[in-house]
Amino acid sequence: AVHWPVAALALLLIAGTGVVCGLAPAVGSMKADVLDALRDGGQAAGQGRSHHRLRSGLVMVEVALAMMLLVGSGLLLRSFARMLETDPGFVVENLVTASLDLPAHDYATQEKVDAFYGELQTQLAAMPGVRWAGLASGIPIAGISSYRSFVPEGYVPQNGRRWDSASNYFVLGDYFRAMGIRLVEGRLLNTGDDRPDAPLVAVVSQTAAKEYWPGKDPVGMRLRMGGSPQSTRPLITIVGIVGDVHQNALDEKVIPQMYEPFTQFQRQFEPAVQASIGMMGGANVVVRSTGDAGAEAADLEKTVHRLDPLLAVTNVRTMDEVVAETEASRRFNTGVLTSFAAIALGLALLGIYGVLAYAVTERKREIAIRMALGATRRNVERRTLGQALVLALVGVAAGLGAALGLTRYLASLLYGVKPLDAATLAGAVVVLLACSALAAWIPAQRAASVEPMEALRSE
Repeated sequence: AVHWPVAALALLLIAGTGVVCGLAPAVGSMKADVLDALRDGGQAAGQGRSHHRLRSGLVMVEVALAMMLLVGSGLLLRSFARMLETDPGFVVENLVTASLDLPAHDYATQEKVDAFYGELQTQLAAMPGVRWAGLASGIPIAGISSYRSFVPEGYVPQNGRRWDSASNYFVLGDYFRAMGIRLVEGRLLNTGDDRPDAPLVAVVSQTAAKEYWPGKDPVGMRLRMGGSPQSTRPLITIVGIVGDVHQNALDEKVIPQMYEPFTQFQRQFEPAVQASIGMMGGANVVVRSTGDAGAEAADLEKTVHRLDPLLAVTNVRTMDEVVAETEASRRFNTGVLTSFAAIALGLALLGIYGVLAYAVTERKREIAIRMALGATRRNVERRTLGQALVLALVGVAAGLGAALGLTRYLASLLYGVKPLDAATLAGAVVVLLACSALAAWIPAQRAASVEPMEALRSE
């Protein structure tokens, strides 16, 4: 929303800038050196060398600011591009998700919860246009999950760490196929794991396997949930390894992950405490369609309401939208700085064009004399472009120095790009010099088109 004190301050600064810029030429003209001004010639009278230096200095400052912002926006643009290139660990396209939360008074036992979600998964998979359907206690990217500690069987504490931990998901149905999470080794969780007498099993991610079982094959190994090696909870067998999935935003580090059958939640605890653990009533539905995922959203809600007309279905959205939400802050920062850089570049080019155009008009007599004494139009054009190049090079050099200081503050916003990225710095220099040459082209052509006799006759 508009913050009115900030808006008022902005208007005050605009008005003050206009007043100062309007008074500066008037004050300067009162202090003009008459002899110096007359020495510059007829049309330059009243201007003097100090005014030329002031105009050139202002243009150099504009170029320096444009250079600094171009480097900053270039770094953020490259970071954003790198983030978009990052593999999330699952297939984003044609995937829709929704959240459910079963009320405890209607689903008083875990058996009722499991029965409802089991039937829901079956009906979702049977919907026209649906390829795979599954449910999970959380979904990646959105950061919806829980963290649980565990102790591998035969675990020897290392580096003062008493237990390990992982982001934990309880899944049901064809969750892995619906998400497009690849199997690396072993097997995925299946319907056989939902039987009441099935052994307790889990699947871990590649990062978890490398971090907690370095140099070993974790498939077939066992662990206990909880943060104590003396825990009496039942042992869980690892049956497979799957690819890593980004738990949070794409530009954040991948963390260890573990997947367990939804129906085995309470069985992971000692029988004496299972009744007091409570239920897992919330779940997230994931449905992969053969076509547009957005078209499946309405059918998804209808399927849920056929089973329970009073159940609220929330956060119905495609996975493209989920991923886009995590990119919003980086996209905003990149867009703002890029807009500032574009404005600064435009002002710098206008400054170069204005200074050179004014110089050509002011020095028309001088240009005519040079051409009358033998200077070619190419010489005049090259001289004018050289003036623009000097202004641009000095501004670029100053802007590079300022950009090196700016990158220290941008380091925390960068992803996959170094603060002193050579390609970005070189690109900013090339863009600024090329645009400066373009801005100087029209004044240079105007200077080269001066007719010596006409210019001298008008004096």
